[in-house]
Amino acid sequence: MRRRPQAWWLLPGLLLLLLAGFGLRLPGLFANTFHPDEALFASWARLIAVWRDPLLQTQAVDKPPLLFYLQALFYPLLATPAGFPARLPNFIASLLLLPLTGRAAWQLYRDPLAAVAAVALVAFSPLAIQFSSSAFTDPLLTTWLLAAVVASSAPGPYRRRAWWSGLFWGLALATKYQALLFLPLLLGLAWLARWPGRAWGWWLAGFAPAGALLLLWDGLRPGGFSLWHNQFSSYGGLRLAWSWELWPRLAAWANLSRYQLAIPWPLLLLLLGLGLLALRRQPAAGAAYDALLFLFLAGYGLLHWLLAVPVWDRYWLPLVPLLALLAARLVARLLAGLWAYARPGRSPRRRYALLAGLALLLLAQIPAALAASRGAYPVGARPGADGGAAAVAAYLQAAPYGTVLYDHWFSWQWRYYFFDRGVYVSWFPHPAGLGDDLAVFAAGEGARYLVLPDSAVARPVLRAVTAAGFAPELVYPAGGMNLYRLQLAPAPAGWLVEGRR
Repeated sequence: MRRRPQAWWLLPGLLLLLLAGFGLRLPGLFANTFHPDEALFASWARLIAVWRDPLLQTQAVDKPPLLFYLQALFYPLLATPAGFPARLPNFIASLLLLPLTGRAAWQLYRDPLAAVAAVALVAFSPLAIQFSSSAFTDPLLTTWLLAAVVASSAPGPYRRRAWWSGLFWGLALATKYQALLFLPLLLGLAWLARWPGRAWGWWLAGFAPAGALLLLWDGLRPGGFSLWHNQFSSYGGLRLAWSWELWPRLAAWANLSRYQLAIPWPLLLLLLGLGLLALRRQPAAGAAYDALLFLFLAGYGLLHWLLAVPVWDRYWLPLVPLLALLAARLVARLLAGLWAYARPGRSPRRRYALLAGLALLLLAQIPAALAASRGAYPVGARPGADGGAAAVAAYLQAAPYGTVLYDHWFSWQWRYYFFDRGVYVSWFPHPAGLGDDLAVFAAGEGARYLVLPDSAVARPVLRAVTAAGFAPELVYPAGGMNLYRLQLAPAPAGWLVEGRR
């Protein structure tokens, strides 16, 4: 009988991977700055935390609110207006994702090699690392969805499995409506687990609390039950992609796929090819789960390619643990075959070759993972995501009440950074509108500032400011944006300007 690799190393290996995952994710918790969407979500959380608007009735919310309420818990607990409390729910969820991935791999395949490989792939995933310390809704969604996968495939009484699966999927739906796309995967897992018909009653019982609270929250807000409509309105509706959009969309999605796993793609394709050969020669239990995961991943990718939804990195994040499960399965079959080739009784060199292969697999992921820990990739959260908004807000932090900041491009950031400050943000629709406002309030008290992108789009706005009789003075260049102080320009001799003597 062929000897299987001993699993004495399983627990130490998993603990080391969990520590590595923690270390890779920790720097971004404090170093990252807010993307506009993150700043908006964090401002909603602060409205809830200070009980100024606990149901967000004054906000045009287009996402289910579970993340915002979890973020709101951390602001009074930590008593700081800093950005990291808004990232803590996702940071915790991203750490829980690692043992959940290992548990899912073990339940599906009963293979310690697959469990460790899956955890390693998620722990070192650049996409998972850069989203872990963010305030987006997708990291929390991903953890709830994988928890539902684990519950659906867990051994034990069907009542308990179904109830927990329904609960976790309900929490995922209360985080983001994209959870609906993963319902076919849960149905497939339930079918493979041979759930009886009665199990779905327990599944609905688990889903009911989260679903009922979501409906109650939406119904209590103005324009009751408008959340779904707001979600679709923010996308501009759904349609099929035009023929001329297909290839650019495919290239864009493929480019984002490079960040899902840290293994260089040539090496990954080689490992997967060898793993497929090993699986074909020695088919193992779990082939049905392989087929289900592959079909779901392919269907999810086709849906996002053929529908004209935005090509956003966050839509690829929930696929990371599923892709890791499938890739780890093939890699584990390859390693198991190598172990059989290098089993005790044969040349020690073969065992050394196996250990060298394992080390290569691990080391190949480290450069990309370290780069992601620094926020080096154009995905997820990163230190420069705000374009300089935090630096501008710090410059104006001590500005007195009555200070006006004119803005057109960065309103969501100011909702967060000037949440309890004396700066009044005045949004202008176009350069002429700003000129009209300045002409009317030229004699008003209080300092006036203007923030513009550091690009050519600022030129028409600066011309409108000059035409209104103001001289823009650059006081703080902040990378992606520039802050100007607006002062009345000296009037030519012999001219009378209304409001000035």
